[in-house]
Amino acid sequence: MDSWGLAVILNQTQIHKMKLFYTSLFLILILIVGCQNKKNVVNKFSSSTDTITIRTEKQKGSGLFNLMASSLQFKDTSEVFTYPVKYPKDIVNLKRFQLKVDFEEKKEHNVDIVKGNMGKQEIFIVDENNNNDLTDDSIRVYEKMNWNSSENLIKCKYLISNGKEMVKDSSWIRIGSNKNNSFLLGKSEYLIGEFNIDNEEYKIGVGEARNPLSFTYGFFPEMALLSNLGVEKDSISKRNLLKLGEVLNLNGKYYRFQNISNNGELITLVKDKSLENKIGTQLGMIAPPFEVVTISGDTIRSSNLHNKITLIVNSCGCGGDKKSTESYYEMKDAFLNTVNLLHVDSDFEIISDDGIHIDSDEKYNKDFYNNYRKEYCSRVCYVIGKNKRITDKFNVNEWRTILPKIIKATANN
Repeated sequence: MDSWGLAVILNQTQIHKMKLFYTSLFLILILIVGCQNKKNVVNKFSSSTDTITIRTEKQKGSGLFNLMASSLQFKDTSEVFTYPVKYPKDIVNLKRFQLKVDFEEKKEHNVDIVKGNMGKQEIFIVDENNNNDLTDDSIRVYEKMNWNSSENLIKCKYLISNGKEMVKDSSWIRIGSNKNNSFLLGKSEYLIGEFNIDNEEYKIGVGEARNPLSFTYGFFPEMALLSNLGVEKDSISKRNLLKLGEVLNLNGKYYRFQNISNNGELITLVKDKSLENKIGTQLGMIAPPFEVVTISGDTIRSSNLHNKITLIVNSCGCGGDKKSTESYYEMKDAFLNTVNLLHVDSDFEIISDDGIHIDSDEKYNKDFYNNYRKEYCSRVCYVIGKNKRITDKFNVNEWRTILPKIIKATANN
């Protein structure tokens, strides 16, 4: 074969390789664009649709949500657990805790955590890869909790039900001590759902602040509108958080927060009517009327309280919390003659003052509890205007910065 023929064969080979390269590149571009379009199509809806289901994406950290942590009760490794694990060596005072992933499942799925001592340091280990072997995971020094950083969050894998089947999933947890040196843990994740209705773009977020010791949703999920028509919010307050059953206002289109899947991957919104004639504790709704009996035996009716604004002040005396109770008394000293103050708690100690105190455990007050307490331990303060509507709500411990503004605004109206 002469040199010219060899050159032709080489050129044809190069041309073939170039065709393969550009064909592959073209297919990759199609795949990328297709995936992006697929994401947009999944959460793209029409306002003529009554029920929309939004697919979420899990986010690391807390974002704009105030997530919580709870103390852990470790057990000696000699006690009985649901399954055996491989323990690390050279650690003394070894104790174990099983973080239950899914409260809804009959079969337990856990993330295992052990703590102990290495020399003078207190350490802990998380079974990050969920293989029942704690010898191949990082040994971490137990330190004070840093609430404002996502730097030392621990990613862990587990099995959880999505409502239909068990699926592999992962999340982040935060571990550290508080001022009392308690061993605290809390999941550190929230959900984002980006979608559009009639080509109007929105973004919602969901956190489960009061359920820090599992990765399930649906117990106390709270939703917030994070972006409206592409305009991002830089903060969210208690008044902006929606619970299951409450209504999201999307520029005059109303949708009820109907459901969230067990692992949080799907959120269901159902078209609803305006808040104008709805009764509930959501901002702008007509406040549920009530009749309660106080710990002094007096009967209080909401129909008699519209001479001035009414504050239903939840405090939580359980677990050693004194601050929320103190906040009520501080509010009472500052504004007793300006507002109606109703203090709600359980297991009251002896009360020596003449305030209005409502026992949330009293059977007669069950309907009141279901509307204005909703959980055993609450610190929410509801503000009912003279127009009988919920005009604001906030954490009782934040009263100093919020309540004076509310009262000033009321006086100017």
